[in-house]
Amino acid sequence: MGRARLARGWSQIKVVRALLLLAEHWGWDIAAEKSLKVFISRWENDTHRPGQTYQVLLCAIFRATPDELGFTRPAAASTLTERVAALESVIEDLTGRLGEVAA
Repeated sequence: MGRARLARGWSQIKVVRALLLLAEHWGWDIAAEKSLKVFISRWENDTHRPGQTYQVLLCAIFRATPDELGFTRPAAASTLTERVAALESVIEDLTGRLGEVAA
């Protein structure tokens, strides 16, 4: 999503305002401006993913498909616990392989 924003030369504030205007036009209730600023930052940093409502709005304002905005790829591990668990799994796998090589 960040690429689509940057490709248009838009600031995050412009995206927030576009979301608010479109949601108002469609009669949809969405978060307030201050919260949307935080959401956009989180979405662009892949720490969170936009929900269905926001995906529809973002696709409309950027005139892009969900795939083009990266909504169809698997979500990145969003919590520290998930990241640590994934890292531990990799370490266990590598330790097992090392044991096989040493034997």
